[in-house]
Amino acid sequence: MKMHPMLGSSVDPKKISLTIKSIGVWLVPGVLALVTVLGWDVTKVELVDLVNNLAILSASAMTIVGIVRKIYIKIIG
Repeated sequence: MKMHPMLGSSVDPKKISLTIKSIGVWLVPGVLALVTVLGWDVTKVELVDLVNNLAILSASAMTIVGIVRKIYIKIIG
């Protein structure tokens, strides 16, 4: 985690922080709780679609960052 030291673990700076990992765990129930508090009715199908869409967006972002980083390293060196 040299590029982003705030994301690094306090136990092993080479690994991602437990706090950052936990965000993925509470994100879906947190969003569901917020939606419920706002009074929106969420079905099981909509929740599954939400999780799938979040996974697709995350994977897409990681792919784009990886490709851009690879191109940058190959060109800049």
